[in-house]
Formats: sequence, C-alpha cells, structure tokens
Amino acid sequence: MNKIQAYINILLLFILLGACTEEIEMDFKTDRPQLVVDGYFTNQHQDHFVQLSVTSAFQSDQESPSVSGAVLSLTDGQNNIVLNELTELPGSYVIPSSYVGIPGNTYTLSISNVDVNGDGITETYEASNVMNPIVPIDSISLDWTTTQGQKQWQILLFTQEPEDTKEYYAFIAYLNNALITPKLSDIEYADDKFFNGNEVNGVWVQSVVEEDSDGDMTDYILQKGDWVKLEMQSINKDYYDFLLAVDEETGLQIPLFSGPPANVPTNVSNDGRGFFRVYSLTQDSIQVTEDILKRKE
Repeated sequence: MNKIQAYINILLLFILLGACTEEIEMDFKTDRPQLVVDGYFTNQHQDHFVQLSVTSAFQSDQESPSVSGAVLSLTDGQNNIVLNELTELPGSYVIPSSYVGIPGNTYTLSISNVDVNGDGITETYEASNVMNPIVPIDSISLDWTTTQGQKQWQILLFTQEPEDTKEYYAFIAYLNNALITPKLSDIEYADDKFFNGNEVNGVWVQSVVEEDSDGDMTDYILQKGDWVKLEMQSINKDYYDFLLAVDEETGLQIPLFSGPPANVPTNVSNDGRGFFRVYSLTQDSIQVTEDILKRKE
C-alpha cells in the first residue's frame, strides 16, 4: 500500500481565468515521484482545465511541483484536440470552449513528453471517463434551519429522477455567481439509492451557511435580490468512488455513507494519481425575496 497523505484544496482557476467551476488540487505525498492529474470536462461551452504535478516526498513540506512542457490531447474516438499550456500558470493546460462534451461519449486524455522520475525516459499516461446523461432540474427552493448550532439556508432540489439506470450526483452552490463550496469537503454527493425513478420533492442537497457552529458569521449572508444557484453534476461511479475514498483516506466527513479507510482510486494509467473527471451538469437559480427572508423569523 502506498503511503498517502492527501491535502485537498480547490484550485480556483475560474477566478484567475474567468471560468465558473470548481477545481480540486491534490497534493499527494508519497515515497517516490508519481504524476498527479487533476482535470475536468463537461457539457458546457467554457474553457476546461487539466493541471499536472508530481507527488512530493512523503516527509517533505514542499508543495508538489507543476509539470510543464507536457503534450496533452483529448479525444472522443472521432475528434482529437491538443491542449495548450497556460503561460501564466505553468503545469495548467486548457481545453478550449469550442470543444463541448456530449453525454454518452467516452473521453480519453492522453499525456506524453513527461519524465516524472527523471531517468531521461519520457512516460505516457491516459485517463478515460464516460459523460453521463443530463438530468434536468425542475426547480430549487430555500429553507432556513439551524442544525447542530449551524445556521444556514437549505437548498432543496425538485426533479424527476430517471428510471432503470443507476445515477450518481455531485452538488455545488453559488451566491451571485461566486462559488461558495470551494473545498472538496463542501461538495455533497450521493447515488439514487433512495429515489431511483421517483419524483424528488424538496430534498436537501446543499447549503448556504450564514453562521457556523462556532458562532462565527460567514461571508454568505443572504440579502434581498441575491441569486443562489445550484449546480447538479451527473457523475459516474468511478468519480463517485474517488470522492468517497478521498473522504475516507483523509478523514473528512463522508456525506450519507461510512466505511473503512481505502486507497484513493484513480483513472490515470501507468501508476499515475489524481482523476480526470467527466460529467454533464445542469443549473438552476432562485432570487432571494422578502418572503424568503421572513423564513428566518
């Protein structure tokens, strides 16, 4: 079993580059260098990003170094595009907004011209993932609650869950188009075990926390006219298992599930780490009104 000490934060590329999505930075600590792939691709007309780094030594306090100068391409079996590295962010490679994911397709990321172990021989890596079908959101609503000392707005989901298929979801939230769930531990995720094929009528899937359990106020105090947006990602089982295993390995809170620790899985070949995630997404927004704010009374 490899020694892993995963410190997981969000790389907010959308702040630097104008995109609006979460990006997970994974700094794995191991006893030997390995390539770490952190990338995503969706059905949206926007730039998507892949970041490459190398695991640092297990006892090192140094951040994982970025991998610059690699050659990356993405294909669906018919179309093939080459990713360009961003000069302002070495080790970060962009999938242009002109290339949009299609649900049902399998997307394969290929990486070459990388010499992680410094032996003078370049390595190649691949990571494949299927884009699951879109599940539309009918609507969302907000409800005020206090749970274990934490004062928050519940974001409630209304939708029709597909029949005859096993679905997996991840949920993130925005306030006035700014991501308010930036950490991996903020992402809520679940399968459709309890509502497969049924109407989903007001299930609590995300939150806008105004006051934490220590009594400290957050930066997310809803005001009249604000917009709260929910993003529902239709993820596949591989990425779902990755999220679950990361929570177990790092001791973060596990949404809806519990179990023994496990190695963090990956879809990167050639002994790579990290994950190239592919998913379709839908969003819905609600504007804060006086009537909604009265629910705090």
